[in-house]
Amino acid sequence: MSARELTVLLAMCMVWGLHFVVIKTAVGELPPIFYAAVRMTLVAAVMAPFLRWRSGHMVRVLSGGLCLGAMNYAFMFSGLSYATASASAIAIELYVPFATILSMIFLGDKLGWRRAVGIAMAFSGVAIIALGETGRGEADGETRMALGVGLVAAGAFSEAIGAILVKQSTAFKPHELLAWFAVVGAGGLWLMTAAFESGQAAALSASDKGLVVGAIVYSAVGASIFGHTAYYWLLQRLPVSVVAPSMLLTTTLAVFFSVILLGDPFGPRMAVGGLMTLGGVGFVLYRNARRQKIKAAPVLPPQAGMDASVDIDGAGAGTQPATQARTGKPADTQAGAARDAAGRPVSPDP
Repeated sequence: MSARELTVLLAMCMVWGLHFVVIKTAVGELPPIFYAAVRMTLVAAVMAPFLRWRSGHMVRVLSGGLCLGAMNYAFMFSGLSYATASASAIAIELYVPFATILSMIFLGDKLGWRRAVGIAMAFSGVAIIALGETGRGEADGETRMALGVGLVAAGAFSEAIGAILVKQSTAFKPHELLAWFAVVGAGGLWLMTAAFESGQAAALSASDKGLVVGAIVYSAVGASIFGHTAYYWLLQRLPVSVVAPSMLLTTTLAVFFSVILLGDPFGPRMAVGGLMTLGGVGFVLYRNARRQKIKAAPVLPPQAGMDASVDIDGAGAGTQPATQARTGKPADTQAGAARDAAGRPVSPDP
């Protein structure tokens, strides 16, 4: 890893880690789904030039857009209005266990006892956090924390479903997928905020305008556009087994920023639950990366138009001989443009 690549990776993790603090602050000013809708509208406006209609692939991509651009943020941002930012940052990591389980159910992947242990650790850790105290002395503090963590976990599940839906959309480049997810997500979020929230205009009028504008710009330009661009830039240059585990650094930074800037409580329960979750997710990522290497097919002679099928967690035998012939990069590196070690077709920003 070069100094430039390391700098970009650390900057990406810092931006995404701080984003949990930004979201938590913003949903204290605006209804959460309304805030998510405004954010995705800005992202859609910027990404609109990259929209491409590709017949035969749109049903999966549009369905995936609902999961990866609307439902996930509706659940996640709503959860952040109840749970602490640090607990939410840990709970969103359940994406990896969810994606692994869904790949077993729908794609015929074999789970194996080692990954099962990692998944059990991750879920147990989140359960410990969800049932913990908020440190605010509220009578219903535990209920609010459990509800918030549950909603964030639902957002992670939505992302995992979206990953399954679009896993074979190799006709799209990453920025084209992001453009569709932003457009579909914005539309879905506006419908949801109209249906499930009220008082949006009044909240916006009474809000701290500078804070709200800064939060929206940070979320859209920093977390979405810069974060995704950096993520795929790294995946084009480094093995997915190197880039994917960096998401654990993002979570660690998110917890750190939340404790320092927001005063989130960090007691023994949070420490134990967080270590169990990150340890379990890290172990699943490690096993997924090993499976990718073991199941990588030998390089074949270049054939016109041949490309890899996207593999949700490295269990399938996807190859990219044409790309490897052009770039000279190992398959572990270039496959990351479509997915990481957990099979994410879109980078896991909050």
